[in-house]
Amino acid sequence: MKRKLTLILLTLTFTSCFFSNYESELIKSPTGNFEIKATVNRTDKNADNYAYVFIHLFDKKNNKLTELNTGTGDANKWTIGWTEIGDTIVLQSSDIGNKAWILNDNKTNQIKMTDELNARAKFLYSEKYK
Repeated sequence: MKRKLTLILLTLTFTSCFFSNYESELIKSPTGNFEIKATVNRTDKNADNYAYVFIHLFDKKNNKLTELNTGTGDANKWTIGWTEIGDTIVLQSSDIGNKAWILNDNKTNQIKMTDELNARAKFLYSEKYK
């Protein structure tokens, strides 16, 4: 009986690790002026934001400036990061494709993907999914 109870508790513990909300570490921009992190609601299926990847933008004093719904679903592979120079956010998503946002006046504006931005997205993907 004790062995069965231990097995059940271990199963519940490991299962809860896979079915909890996700919050990434803060990723500092190359200029040091901003940080981003990603979050995913993996637990509240009734919420409008269920399983969507959100990017949260912070200034260097850790004040939240904005958040944006990337439109990518968490069921697929994805990653976020910055361009090597400047304050451009890059998203690599295997379900909706790559996206990028430039920062103007502490606000995000989506920009057209270029070969350079797609190469950066591919690099971020290769780093996350080694």
